[in-house]
Amino acid sequence: MKIEGKHIVITGASSGIGKSLVELLSACEGVKIVGAARRSELIPTKEGIVFPVSADVSTQDGVDELFSFALERLGHIDIFIANAGFAYAEKLEKPDWKHISDIFNLNVFSPIYSLEKFARLASSRQTQFVTLISAVAYFPLPAYALYCSTKSALRQFFEAYCYEKENNLTISNVYPVATRTEFFKNAASGSVSLPSLSQDADTVAKRIMKGIERNRRDIYPSLIFRVFLPIARAFPFLIRIYSLNERRKMSFLLDP
Repeated sequence: MKIEGKHIVITGASSGIGKSLVELLSACEGVKIVGAARRSELIPTKEGIVFPVSADVSTQDGVDELFSFALERLGHIDIFIANAGFAYAEKLEKPDWKHISDIFNLNVFSPIYSLEKFARLASSRQTQFVTLISAVAYFPLPAYALYCSTKSALRQFFEAYCYEKENNLTISNVYPVATRTEFFKNAASGSVSLPSLSQDADTVAKRIMKGIERNRRDIYPSLIFRVFLPIARAFPFLIRIYSLNERRKMSFLLDP
């Protein structure tokens, strides 16, 4: 889909990949962007182009309010980018229903519910829904079991939904590797080693934009990961070797 002139909504727009997307997309001719985040004051602004909004999209009310704001400011939505998400880096030791539901609410329920609302609004216009999944939808990452499970659930949902959707709706699933932002530090509430393969947020954002323009169903910002994925799936022991290596790096957190 051509980006110029499009009306775009981006969640998680105050940092990392979301912030880079706002900065890069706002330079495209004729676009209008609603950027959503809990801390909307951190969203890059451009008068008449970027409209920041404070929204907690981990709740139904928060998503409903975001859509109401976006439709009020933009009139309609051409592209929705579900980028908001977070991770825990932890050793799971005690049952905690809220702890589990918090991450599933934002990482899984929010993008699925947003898609349902977006698809209902689309009418006959060509629209595109982009969701940030993750390479961990394929590769188990020790200390991030809950995060991996949310991304795997998201991948399976959108893989299946692609066979159910209307033809005027394009689904684009993004599988970035670890991004060099505050994401992993926030996950561990402090210093933590990045997984072996990583990219900067601007590179990921640029690849997402290219994927949108080419109507890619699957977007792999890392060429190394894209090449390695089919090899690893053909030879599963490679995935086990990778996961064991990552576990060693997180032994300070996982071992007694």
